[in-house]
Amino acid sequence: MNIHLFLVNLLLLSSVMIGCNARCSLKIGDQVSGERLLHNITISKGPLDVEQIIEMELDYRVSPLQSEEISYVQLDGTGPGCSAIISNSVDRKKQLYGTVSSTSALREFSVTLSVYGIIRINGS
Repeated sequence: MNIHLFLVNLLLLSSVMIGCNARCSLKIGDQVSGERLLHNITISKGPLDVEQIIEMELDYRVSPLQSEEISYVQLDGTGPGCSAIISNSVDRKKQLYGTVSSTSALREFSVTLSVYGIIRINGS
C-alpha cells in the first residue's frame, strides 16, 4: 500500500462527514431517554468584504464537574446549505470536534448548536 493511500484511509477513519444539505440543518448523534438541553451555542463569521465559502471550527467539551454526556447535537446554520466534518478521534460523549462549512459563497455565516445530553448523578 502506498503512503498516499494509507494517509487517505487514516483520515477517513478519524473523521466522518455528517452531512451536506440544502437547509443547513444537521443532527449529530442519537436521542436517548432522560436527556435535556445542556447548552445553546452560536458561532458566527462575517461580514466579510467578499463572498466566499466560510468554514468554522467546532470544539465543544462538556463540563467534567457536572458529569455531562453528549447524546446529540442539533446544528442549524443561516446559509442556504452546509456540510460538517466531525472527528471520531475524540470521545463523542464528552466532546464535539470538527468543522462546519457553507456550501455556497457567503459574506457571513452563523451556526447554532443545541447540545443535548444527560447528567450523570454520582457517576451512575
